[in-house]
Amino acid sequence: MSDLNRVAFSGRLTAEPELKYLPSGTAVANLRLASNRTYTTNGDRREEALFVDVEVYGKAAEAVAQHKGKGAFLIVDGRLRQNTWERDGQRHSRLLVVADQLSFGPSPGAASGAGTGTPAAGDEKDDLPF
Repeated sequence: MSDLNRVAFSGRLTAEPELKYLPSGTAVANLRLASNRTYTTNGDRREEALFVDVEVYGKAAEAVAQHKGKGAFLIVDGRLRQNTWERDGQRHSRLLVVADQLSFGPSPGAASGAGTGTPAAGDEKDDLPF
């Protein structure tokens, strides 16, 4: 039995996506999403935010960098990856999500119940490449 490494979550961009290109020409977008959770403890309503770093590759990276900015709602399906490095003799590591699929949610300020921003099958109006 092989191990399972899948993650799915939604959140809002905390800043503009950072688009770079690998030497091979593949686009890479680095994103940071805030995923909020609201809960009640002893009758007090509380909120907490989880900040997640995400890497997106290929056409999806170019599309998110071109079409989405700070505050945009995204749904991410991907896998976890651990980066490790050493600085000043100290070993460091961090987890990030490598996105396999992205879905665009409603734009900031969009009316409740607005479209997801993801084209429906056969919808030629939307020029997004995925």
